[in-house]
Amino acid sequence: MSRLLPTLFFNAALLAAGMATGHEATVTKADIALEEKLGQYLPEDAAFRDENGREVLLGKFIDKPTIIAPVYLSCTHECPMLLTGLAQVLGKLELVKPGRDFQVIAISFDDADTPKAAAEKKVNYIKAVGRPFPENDWTFLTGDAANIRKFTDSIGFKFQQDAEHNFSHPVTLVVVSSKGEIVRYLEGTSFLPFDVAMAITEAAQGRVGTSARKMLQYCFSYDPLKKSYVFNILKVTGTVMVLFVGAFLIYLLKTSKKHRRTA
Repeated sequence: MSRLLPTLFFNAALLAAGMATGHEATVTKADIALEEKLGQYLPEDAAFRDENGREVLLGKFIDKPTIIAPVYLSCTHECPMLLTGLAQVLGKLELVKPGRDFQVIAISFDDADTPKAAAEKKVNYIKAVGRPFPENDWTFLTGDAANIRKFTDSIGFKFQQDAEHNFSHPVTLVVVSSKGEIVRYLEGTSFLPFDVAMAITEAAQGRVGTSARKMLQYCFSYDPLKKSYVFNILKVTGTVMVLFVGAFLIYLLKTSKKHRRTA
């Protein structure tokens, strides 16, 4: 019996690994993911153009805690939801003030986007804040493929172009300090004022925030076809199975030793 138990445990582990791999095959091929780079820095020499066509370098432009929204301007689903959610929470912030405590940047990862398109989008989302918001403190940036890639690689943002002007991508905000250090990721399309204010405060203090993403990433994966996050039921079930077999193995081994002592 003691020889059979390790074999059962090993087979269960292989089964769990196989189920998890099969479930995530599509996601791996699509190469769509968000790999958090907390504590790392944005490239100072990444060059973009603002909505007025002026060239800016990230290293010089980011001089205060900054909320960054990676989007593409022709998006009709996730990006408008992300920017709308951001605009709504900006209108609810009381403890921190734009300009004084933070700024906002939307950076397009579509090299076909232009400053003209950025200017049009900016008007809409400034209005969506719902109360006066300094226009200079929400900037929309566009750039070429090389600088876009430099930026997206620095934040661990992996996306894929499915067709012309159509992308599969993660949905997140990135909060950085005045030195460009990544301190927090805020995923999803709706945000709590407390979470955003806390992220800005952490950025002001240069303190890298903790994240629950590692656990969420294990339980959920991005489906590029449905363009949503799905629960990894096979992966989680396989893990529970391995833990159960492992606990059962330990129990039997302890019971076996106890019987030998009393025999």
